[in-house]
Amino acid sequence: MGGGPGESWCPAEGSIAIDVELQAPPVDDQRWADALSDVLAHPTSHALHAQPIVELATGFVTGYELLSRFTGPWRTSPDVWFAAAHHWGHNPALQARVLRKAIAARDDLPPNTFLTVNVDPHLLADDQVADALLGGNDLSRLVLELTEHTRVDEAGRAMGVLARARAAGALIAMDDAGTGYAGLQLLLELRPDIVKLDRALVTGIDVDPVKRTLVEVFGDLVGRMDGWLLAEGIETRSELEALIAMGVPLGQGWALGRPQPQMLTALPAEDAAHIRATASRTSLTGNVASIVRPVRAGRDREHCDVLLAPSGKVTEVRDPLGRWVPAMTVAPSATVVEVARRAMLRPEGRRWDPLVCTDMNGATVGTIAVDALMLALTQGS
Repeated sequence: MGGGPGESWCPAEGSIAIDVELQAPPVDDQRWADALSDVLAHPTSHALHAQPIVELATGFVTGYELLSRFTGPWRTSPDVWFAAAHHWGHNPALQARVLRKAIAARDDLPPNTFLTVNVDPHLLADDQVADALLGGNDLSRLVLELTEHTRVDEAGRAMGVLARARAAGALIAMDDAGTGYAGLQLLLELRPDIVKLDRALVTGIDVDPVKRTLVEVFGDLVGRMDGWLLAEGIETRSELEALIAMGVPLGQGWALGRPQPQMLTALPAEDAAHIRATASRTSLTGNVASIVRPVRAGRDREHCDVLLAPSGKVTEVRDPLGRWVPAMTVAPSATVVEVARRAMLRPEGRRWDPLVCTDMNGATVGTIAVDALMLALTQGS
């Protein structure tokens, strides 16, 4: 809901130019209550801008984070608006507004993309927020990005709303991961689909070997949970190249694209080509996309090789002997080394089970036979 790393305030495009007081008052000033009431009464006072999320092996735009923008009366960041909304008791109504707009924005999504929207987990226990989120039966292509790392849900209602959202097709992302014990606890409890690296780990990662080691360890943990790692706050080309070299699958930041009113369908051709060239140059053995075998995916065990849950999530895969076994999923951009390591870290009896390759939206790309994986590993050595 707030601005991205390093962002300054700017009015939503298309808004009427007005004189604004440059310095916002403290959030406990009565004028904030009036300004928030005006925002809630006039939808045009609040807009969502989209910042692209990019696949770091291909340079393709695969998703968008929606970020709030407010018009007047003060020149200040979205974070201040939400802090004032919390102080004056308007946060649930404002969060519900954001969710409704985000759910509606899916109609404008380009094919094979998703969008993420920030939500404070404790607000999911509020009727206004829960109703806005669960008002329909389909939440596919929506990612709920949790912005807190503390448990504030003793009665379990917020977790119940998250479970219902997942059942309706939503994915869960955890923001600012990699710092703090509470965040690690929530990571293990939620098993999110996407984990966003804390910007403190991304800034300067190209010149800090300790940060690179931490990201690699964290990426291995997330990968074993069948999650996707997303590095946010990428501001320089050197940071971008370092993250590509480490095999981080997704990235977001000013080096890739700034928030804007319209969804950016593709990076400039030169930037996308640079990402692909860097990925090709820095990967020791290439990615696994070249050894993926197309298969049938569906809900009928008799006529498919990959079994899907009603939500579309991959659950099982047929092994070479025709038995159904639990599926481990990997990204097509994952390196052969990374996938081979994950495969061999499975329990001994499951190490030779096929792996299922899925794209960011959860669609099945195909399967990877472990013998083909080992052959690709030796050819790259």
